[in-house]
Parts: sequence; structure tokens; C-alpha cells
Amino acid sequence: MQLENRKMAVTVIVFLVTLLAVINPLQDVGDGYIDNAFKRALAGYAIARGLNGVISVAQGTELAIQPAGVGINFTPGEILDPVNDLVERFSWIMLLATSSLGVQKILMSMSAWYGVLVAVIVAAWLLMCVYWVKGLATPLVRTIITRFFLLMLILRFMMPMVALANEWVYRAFLSEQYNSASEQLEQARENIGAINEELKRERHTESSGLVDKAVEFYRSAVKQIDFDKRLERYQGAAEEISLNTINLIVVFM
Repeated sequence: MQLENRKMAVTVIVFLVTLLAVINPLQDVGDGYIDNAFKRALAGYAIARGLNGVISVAQGTELAIQPAGVGINFTPGEILDPVNDLVERFSWIMLLATSSLGVQKILMSMSAWYGVLVAVIVAAWLLMCVYWVKGLATPLVRTIITRFFLLMLILRFMMPMVALANEWVYRAFLSEQYNSASEQLEQARENIGAINEELKRERHTESSGLVDKAVEFYRSAVKQIDFDKRLERYQGAAEEISLNTINLIVVFM
């Protein structure tokens, strides 16, 4: 009687698990979560490339100032060069994260493949035969069939469960950090881009052939004031980029 109850319990469990594998309600949910993570990774990569672009422009600029005849050259690249190295590495990490999520997407499709579903059903049927057909319930055969059934279940449910776990971790612990770091990096990119545009306009004005000495002296004095302000703005942007780039690397690692 105890053996029969055990067989019935195993049969019910195998039937319910097989039915769940056939329906697999986690498949669509897992697909959606991986798609969301993929979009976040692409957005992070786009941020990295945008930062790299404005920093490269800043590194190629030089502002010459001559207050009272004393020449000063303002080279933004001296401040941003270390940050640019970090951004370059960040872009590679984001590319790696995007590629990893692409592989997960393929594995998710493989877990939903018709062949895996058929294998789960066949394994469940063989397991029932081992338990109910006399002469087949040897320890070796039962072990082999049971492990085969469990392997098929792992293939069927592993990627949806991984996707759900990743999304839970992101929402519970990382979403605020991701959103804040992304916004700060976008703001830093806009700030550096704005300074680049200011320098570009000033170089264009200088090349327009102004010869009035008084105006030129006044403009040099103004540049001296702007020099300090721009230096602070570049330094502030560099600090923001360093901190928030590390935060995003932590999120995607």
C-alpha cells in the first residue's frame, strides 16, 4: 500500500510538472525581461559612445588666452584624458553585456524549441513506465530515466528562471542606481558638448579678422574669467563621469 501511494504521488508530480512544461507560462515573461535588459544595455552602450565622442572633440580643442600679453593655452584633454580611458573600457563592458544578453535570448528560444518539449513528454512517459511496468523498475534504469527527465526540465525552465531572477535583482536593488547613473552621464555629456560648442564659436569669431586692439584686449580679459569657469565645469563633468560610469559597470557586471 505504501509503495502504491508513492507511485501515485510520483505520477501526480510528474504529470503536473510536465503540464507546466507544456504550458510554460514563464516563457513570454522571461522573453520580455531579457528584451528589457537588452534595451538597457544598448542604452548604456549608446551613452558610452556619446561620451567618447564629446570627450574626443574636447581633447582636440585648445583655447589660447593672452591677458596682458601673457599667453595661456587651455587644453581640455589634460583633464578628460583619464576619464576617456575609463569610458573606453566602459563601452567594451557594455558591448560584452549586450552580446551576453543576445546569447541569453538565443538560449531562451532554444528552451522553447518544440524538440525540447517533445523530449520532456517522452521522458515523463518513460518515467511512468519505469514506475508502473513490472520488470523495468531496476535501480539503474530508474536512475537513468529520472536524470534524463530532470535534465529536460532544466533545459525547459532554466533560461526563463534566470531571466526572472535577473529582473527581480534589477528591480529590487539596481534600478535606482541605473536610472540615476544614466541621467548623470547624459547630463555630463551635454555639459561637455555645450563647452565644446562655446569654444568652437569663439574660434570662429577669432578667425573673422577682428583687428581692433581694445576689443581684442577686452575679449582676452573675458576669456581669462571663462578659463577658470570652464576648467571647473570640465573637472565637475570628469568627476560625474568617473563615479557614474563605475556605478553602471557594477549594474551590468
